[in-house]
Amino acid sequence: MRGTTSPISRVNDAREELAKAWVMEIIERTPVSELGGIGLDWIAREAPPLIASILGALSEPTVAADRELGPSELRHAGEIRNLRTEQAAPALVPRDLASLQSILIEAIRREVPERDAGEFARWVTRLAEVFGAIQGAVVEDLVRERSGHAARDDATGLPGPAELHEWIRVLTSGEQRIGDGFTLMVFEVGGLRTIADAYGETASERMLAAVVDVVVGEIRPVDRTFRLDTDQLACLLPQQGPLPTLALAERLATLIDSSQADGGPRVAISIGIASCPEHANKPDTLLAAAEQAAYAAQAAGEPIAIASSARGLVGK
Repeated sequence: MRGTTSPISRVNDAREELAKAWVMEIIERTPVSELGGIGLDWIAREAPPLIASILGALSEPTVAADRELGPSELRHAGEIRNLRTEQAAPALVPRDLASLQSILIEAIRREVPERDAGEFARWVTRLAEVFGAIQGAVVEDLVRERSGHAARDDATGLPGPAELHEWIRVLTSGEQRIGDGFTLMVFEVGGLRTIADAYGETASERMLAAVVDVVVGEIRPVDRTFRLDTDQLACLLPQQGPLPTLALAERLATLIDSSQADGGPRVAISIGIASCPEHANKPDTLLAAAEQAAYAAQAAGEPIAIASSARGLVGK
């Protein structure tokens, strides 16, 4: 969709005005007490090239949901960290990017004729994919910093509990500010100790890594997987409620079971599901609810359990 007649080309010509509109929207949406934490000088300097970079990516013939960010986008993603300087930055930056996304959507709407509803939908879908990649890079960078750049797990390459806890804090804060719900799955992987005793620790770790490969192959690019303990994994699913997650968990349980050889060592998967705000709206209680659901599934010999409704809504 390149060329001077495309709506993106015309929107790109107005990026200075779009940057000013973004500044005004951020100021209007931000309480006076938080205005001191906004890098307005950064917005004035970097917003136009940031918008140009986003629109440039948007003009690609195809934009996959799991696309890699280009060098220019990576640079801007790194600099977006400077947009907010306060402790709540990981939760506030996504909100600010959502404001920019809504402004660009309205700008595209003005440039696409009303009769071309399908064309407008295609641009908006691409825009969401690009913003998802940029937002993920920004928040991940902030989370890594807040978690002390904790080492990744050697066997699986996954981040550990420190990053999970920071991500849950970010997402629960986002839900409280803009109503963006999410779901946490906790996996109890039974049988790893038996495998380690019979075949060695290396075999046990390889089995766990194989389970992780199945999980990562089925989740979305925006979802994140973590290793919590020797036989425990977790997966965060932003903007996804308990029912779609239940369908995903059922698919994962089936795939993991069917991918294991009948005559070899096997593991049993128990998955606990807890959603924010349905089951908890505090980080500690949400994690506890998902863990307890996983334990309940394991104790009952079932692959999946969902946390009780409204569990932990007043927890710490």
